[in-house]
Amino acid sequence: IDEEVANLFYYNNYDKLKGESKEEETKRISHEQTVKSGINALCPGAIFDPRAFEPCGYSMNAILFHSYSTIHITPESGSSYCSFETNQKVTSYKSLISNVIRTFRPKRFVMTLMADEAGLKEVRELPLTSSGAASKIVVPAPRAVAEATGMKQMLYKRSTVASIKVEDDCCCMMGNWVLKSDPSPEQIRRASKARGMTVA
Repeated sequence: IDEEVANLFYYNNYDKLKGESKEEETKRISHEQTVKSGINALCPGAIFDPRAFEPCGYSMNAILFHSYSTIHITPESGSSYCSFETNQKVTSYKSLISNVIRTFRPKRFVMTLMADEAGLKEVRELPLTSSGAASKIVVPAPRAVAEATGMKQMLYKRSTVASIKVEDDCCCMMGNWVLKSDPSPEQIRRASKARGMTVA
């Protein structure tokens, strides 16, 4: 994950308050990390149970009706890692994926989807199954990146995709995306353009 984002998940980067018990301190810092990182915006309306760890790290579970979301973060430099898992049922995962990417700003990421065939038929827009420009993901660049590089948007290009069917109808798909360091304005325009899904 982005270094600036990773730094939000170091426990000692937060003030200690006089008279606060260790349990109260951990609860407060966990909440501050959730808000400062923007994780709270990934699951609006959900009940959150976040946990900050010493010296670093973070986990969160959120529940909204019948859906859950869970996040685990290891922020150490050189091997930072974030996982986001959910069972939200939506017809397009593109905006959820974009929001997660915009929150953590990774250099690369892996997306995995497990669903039965009937569930897959309900999904209209999914970068795992899209081809060409529709498989790319574009998110706004953070202000610091935009000012330093002039890049206003970050373009992630899918490098590989694989799928397997297990049992009778359980499909597992996995894809890898990599941040392009020098996308042309035309590549960003084409990747940002809304497209319909082709059905064979």
